[in-house]
Amino acid sequence: MAYRLKFSPRALREIGKAREWYELQSPGLGEEFISAIELQLKRLEQAPLLYSEVIVNVRRALLPRFPYGLFYVVRGNHVHVLAVLHDARNPGHWPKTR
Repeated sequence: MAYRLKFSPRALREIGKAREWYELQSPGLGEEFISAIELQLKRLEQAPLLYSEVIVNVRRALLPRFPYGLFYVVRGNHVHVLAVLHDARNPGHWPKTR
């Protein structure tokens, strides 16, 4: 069964900011970051329960090559991507706003 992806506005903002930052570091690197996100999203569509819970009901899938994790919850046949955080950030201190 393929799961359907949904993104929080926060996750979309974080992806955009990280892409911009990587692109400023080296032209083309931002697009490589997006490719790594897309690869991991394809994996989540097929088998989201393979990844461990890091907070109650929240799972994390690490990106290949980049120090970022996709934080998400699975509800029914949907994968809700909540945040895309650098590994140095502590998801336990997420702001309560969405």
